[in-house]
Amino acid sequence: MLRSYSFVTLLKEVGMLKRSLHIMLVVLMGAVFGVVSTQSASALTYTVYNQPGDHLVNGRYWKTSCEMYSSTVVRCSTNIWATKVVKSNGRFYNHNGWVFNNMTYLPSGKAAWKNNPLATNKQWTAADGHRWKTECNTAATGKNGCRSYVLSRNVVNTGGKFVSQSAWLFNNMVQFSSKGTPAQTTIPPKAPAVANVPVEKAFKTPVAAAAGGAGGTCSASYYWEGQMTANGERFNTNDLTAAHKTLKFGTRVKVTNPANGKSVVVRINDRGPYVSGRCLDLSKAAMSAIGGISAGHIKVSYQVVS
Repeated sequence: MLRSYSFVTLLKEVGMLKRSLHIMLVVLMGAVFGVVSTQSASALTYTVYNQPGDHLVNGRYWKTSCEMYSSTVVRCSTNIWATKVVKSNGRFYNHNGWVFNNMTYLPSGKAAWKNNPLATNKQWTAADGHRWKTECNTAATGKNGCRSYVLSRNVVNTGGKFVSQSAWLFNNMVQFSSKGTPAQTTIPPKAPAVANVPVEKAFKTPVAAAAGGAGGTCSASYYWEGQMTANGERFNTNDLTAAHKTLKFGTRVKVTNPANGKSVVVRINDRGPYVSGRCLDLSKAAMSAIGGISAGHIKVSYQVVS
């Protein structure tokens, strides 16, 4: 009886050991698979470059808009509020407004970029003649990404002087999806509203800077002979143009005949007149518009408008 009891007990203990091992195996597998399941791809972290709307980051205002570049690729374009250079009446000026910063193509599969130069290490010339270059998987782009640059000529303000220069400018980045970065196939939600977002105003050329003087009164004559004007264009007596000794080419001037109240706006494209007492030499069409043809030269008032 003692041996029988020990044998039965031994069998029971063996059975319990198997069940214990089974339970431990299940727990262990669960723990292992539990660790694996926590390594899922992380969601997109929103930034000024991938979330539409207004942003205020590091004291700077940003504005981003997003659209579907294709059925599976989202493209966002980001502008920044900054001082830029604008050209008006042949002169350059500083102007505060929205300036293009860059484009961002949100994470997508590499298959969506097959044969696209924006996702291939290469240089190429676009249909509009601009030269481009793209680099991928570099220190600048990071893994699973590309950056593209365009060779562009721009005017910059250097030490108070406007200088034209040619340089490679960063234009866009392409991000590829991966095991840890899922594809973003829909436009992200709009960012929370930001207070006091600046609104760009249309640039207005300073009158004094454009003209070197706001206006005045003088005697005006007219001419009609076909010739080359001082700014290099062929004179057309039927155009509303005029000659002035100092006003910048392209300046628009309103000329009024006080005798009848008629006015005309002319564009300065020539130099002269060089007769004492006269400040404007109008085209025949301009003089006709204010009723001065018969007199040959008349007293006028003039005002720079742009």
